[in-house]
Order: sequence, then structure tokens, then C-alpha cells
Amino acid sequence: MTAERNSLILLVLLIALMIVYHLGVIIYFALGLEPLPTFEFLYHFGFICGIIWFFKAEADRSAVARVYCPGVVIGMGWFFLLPYHLLKSRGVRGLIPLFALVGTYLALQVLVAIAYLISIDATFTD
Repeated sequence: MTAERNSLILLVLLIALMIVYHLGVIIYFALGLEPLPTFEFLYHFGFICGIIWFFKAEADRSAVARVYCPGVVIGMGWFFLLPYHLLKSRGVRGLIPLFALVGTYLALQVLVAIAYLISIDATFTD
């Protein structure tokens, strides 16, 4: 498999992880519950691992993937390293996966906010 195909697969898996997490949060809000701490932890841990695997799949394109302790580096600065890496390694084409991740995240946040407002409204009308 080529590095670009591996990157695409990992990008799709990251988006799937975000969708599953946000749908779970919507279900929790619909039931009138707070999401469990383990649910939150697994999402954040899985997301950081996904970013690390993405950088490892891109190891031939940039030195970002070859850092000594990727968990600490990515955990602290993935928000800055991911756009930097994509722009440096792919140029303007690197903005496409970045916008896909950010767009998916924002759309899911809007859905969660709507579900939360609906659940709050249902709680106050009862």
C-alpha cells in the first residue's frame, strides 16, 4: 500500500471516530444523561492515537513522524503540527484533508448543540 492510500484510510477512520463519538454524545443527551468519563477518555485517546498513526503513515514525507516520543509531542501540539505537516508535505492540496477534519468536527458540534438544546427544552417542558 502506498503512503497516500494509508493516509486516506486513516483520515476516513478519524472521521468515523468523530462521527461515532458525537452520535454517542447525542444519544446521551437524548436520554438526559452526561457522557461517561470512560467514553470521553476513549475518544480522546483514540483521536491522539489516530493522529500518531497518520503521521507514521506519512513518515517518508516529513520528519514530524520521526520524533522521539510521538505521544507527548502529538498530545501537546497536534493542533499546530497537523496543518504544518499537511501544508509542508502537500502544499495547498494538504488543506483538503484538513478542511475535511475541521468541517466534520464543526458539523458534528452543531448537531450535538442542537440535540443538547432539544433535550434541555424537553426537560423544562415536562
